[in-house]
Amino acid sequence: MKQAFPLVLVAAVVFACNSSDTKTAESPGTDNTKVAAISTNDLAYPGKDWGDWQPGSMENLKTALQALKDFETGNVDACVNAFADSVKLAFDGMEETFSKDSVLKMFSEDRKNLKTVQIDMDDYETVKSKDGKQEYVSMWYKQKWQDQKGNWDSVICMDDMKFVNGKIASLDEKRRKLAKKKM
Repeated sequence: MKQAFPLVLVAAVVFACNSSDTKTAESPGTDNTKVAAISTNDLAYPGKDWGDWQPGSMENLKTALQALKDFETGNVDACVNAFADSVKLAFDGMEETFSKDSVLKMFSEDRKNLKTVQIDMDDYETVKSKDGKQEYVSMWYKQKWQDQKGNWDSVICMDDMKFVNGKIASLDEKRRKLAKKKM
């Protein structure tokens, strides 16, 4: 069976490449290379048409990365300065809109319980809607921290930040706790 699986996989790839339902899209490169997009006709859950998203503001990306860096280094005031006056926060088990002052208080309380925070950035992107009315920055990273008692823990994070007028108006954070290494 193990030997048959690679053959089935190759056959599936060949079949998929010959499908006439596949759409093509221009790649953003300068060589006008066509990139095959996946067909939505045969998917178990058809996708929604999300419109044309385009590369977003590098200033928003810079703001988002610096806000995370400021939290990592313990400069919570500078971190929260990147937020709008009213901020929607969505974390595990919580989704609510807060004033900037409340976000500062919440983040300060969280950060003072941590001796050390380390961010290992994997990837990020900045996008805006075709009409320019919506702008987001997304970041994928690993976060490790040491609490005041010296205990270490870590999570994988995926943050989506909505920007309005150059400020973070919404932060939606998804986390997965990493398993502790067995000794």
